[in-house]
Amino acid sequence: MNDNPIVIEDLVKYYEGRCVLDGISLKVPRGCIYGLLGRNGSGKTTLIRILLGLEPPTRGRTLVLGEDSAKLSASTHGRVGYVAEGHHLIQSYKVRRLIDLCKGLSLHWNDEFFGQLMETFRLPMDRKVKELSTGMRAQLNLALAMAIDPELVILDDPTLGLDTVARRQFLELAIDVIQRQGRTILFSSHILGDVERIADRVGVLVAGKLVVDCGLDELKNRVKRLRVIFPERTPDDLYLTDIINRKTQGREMVLTVANWNPQKQAILETFGPQSCIEMPMTLEDIFIECTRPASAAVLQESEV
Repeated sequence: MNDNPIVIEDLVKYYEGRCVLDGISLKVPRGCIYGLLGRNGSGKTTLIRILLGLEPPTRGRTLVLGEDSAKLSASTHGRVGYVAEGHHLIQSYKVRRLIDLCKGLSLHWNDEFFGQLMETFRLPMDRKVKELSTGMRAQLNLALAMAIDPELVILDDPTLGLDTVARRQFLELAIDVIQRQGRTILFSSHILGDVERIADRVGVLVAGKLVVDCGLDELKNRVKRLRVIFPERTPDDLYLTDIINRKTQGREMVLTVANWNPQKQAILETFGPQSCIEMPMTLEDIFIECTRPASAAVLQESEV
C-alpha cells in the first residue's frame, strides 16, 4: 500500500507557449484531505487532468497510487473516484439507466454501499438526469464515484452551482462517506470556507507555482496579521523578513507576515510600539494575501 497516493515531481505544463504549471512538486499522504486552492486560471484543473492521465505533462511526472499517470492501468483507474465541476452526466438518461450503465462498465461495484448512498440521497430513479436539480446531480455524481469503493477521491469544485444549504449538505455527507476506511481526498474548490471546514492540508497555486504546501493549522500559525500602533509615526523600515503585505495610516500599521516567530516579535518590539494586536485570519483572508502578485516570491522563499 502506497503511503502517498498522489506524488507530483517537478511538473511543468505549457499551453501554446504559455506556462500553466511551473515546477510543481508535492505529496498527498494516505488518509489526508488535501485542499488545492488557486484563482481561476492558476492551473488547478490542469493539474488534476494530468493526474488522471487525461492529458500529458510537458515535463516532470505524476504518480497515482504508485503508477505513472501517463500509463494508468484499468485496475488503478478503478481505484480512483472522480467528481468534476458541472457534474457532466448523460442528460437524456433516466437515473436508473445511467446507474446500470456505470455498473456494467465498472471493474468493481459495491452494491450494498451504493444502495446505502441511494437510500440516503433519495434520488428519483425514473426521472431523467436533465430533470434533476443541480444538488441532485451532484449527489448522483458522488454516489457513482463512490460505488467503486475508491482508495483515492478527487473532487474538482464539486459544489459549484449549489446553494449554501445544498453545498453544506453535500460536503458533510461526502466527507462522512469518503473518509471511511482511510480514503484520501484531493479537493479543489473556489469556496474557501468549505476547504477550511474539511481540509487537513492545503496547497495554493499562484500563476502556475505552488507557493504554499503545508498543514492547515500550520499555515494559520505561520501567517499572522498584526495591527501595530506606534507612539508617533510608523517606521520607514521594520527590518523584518517575509512581509507579505503592509498598510500604514498615521501611527497605525497593519502587517501580514509569514513565519512569524519570537525573533521577529523581538525585532518589532525594538521600535517601541504602543500596542501590537494579532488580528484573526480565516483561510480566505490568508488565501487573498498569499495570492497577491508581490506575495508569491516571499512565500516561496520562506517555504510556507
